[in-house]
Amino acid sequence: MRSWHKDIKGMWVATFTEGAMLGTVNNIYLDLEAKQVTGLVLRTGTPLAGEDRWVDIQDVKKIGLDLIFLSNESSSSKQEPQGKKVAQLVGMSVSTKDGRALGTLVDIEVDRDSWQITQLGLNNNQSVVVDTGDMVMGHDLILVQSGAEVDALTRAKSKESFVNSVLGADFMKQTSDALKRVLKGGEADLPKSKEPAPPKDQKTEKPE
Repeated sequence: MRSWHKDIKGMWVATFTEGAMLGTVNNIYLDLEAKQVTGLVLRTGTPLAGEDRWVDIQDVKKIGLDLIFLSNESSSSKQEPQGKKVAQLVGMSVSTKDGRALGTLVDIEVDRDSWQITQLGLNNNQSVVVDTGDMVMGHDLILVQSGAEVDALTRAKSKESFVNSVLGADFMKQTSDALKRVLKGGEADLPKSKEPAPPKDQKTEKPE
């Protein structure tokens, strides 16, 4: 099975042993010579108060539709994997070895069994299948095999996030709205509650 970096990014990482949710994938590291994924950047905690940890790709035991599984919590560490982040490569020019410019890099597709690069996504909504044995990922330019042809870039339809599917979209929206109010300075913007109106059939007693 193959996945684009943008599809893997944001997936939750959990453990088989403890059943713990460790965080979400924030980026992927690549070995530019082997054209292969070496590790994942794991964002723990919350976006505002979290930290980055790393996972060696050899410690990933299973990757499903919604979750990536590690054996246990000790599989993540603060030791940065070797290689370069996909985010650092985005925007590089992509050309064939016979001198034809194809576009600029926007995404990378990998095989989830071998973790080898299989396709490059380009800025003009196109992609190119690559021969990793004949590809050069340089400092300023990515060179693919001569005669490589581009095709329409296709991705899997975006799915509902794991958190949304468990807690519900309404809960996530309410949490997001509450966070925005806190960042703006508390509950000042909250609408004031209104006094309930008396029932229409209730009669008001007049003083004698």
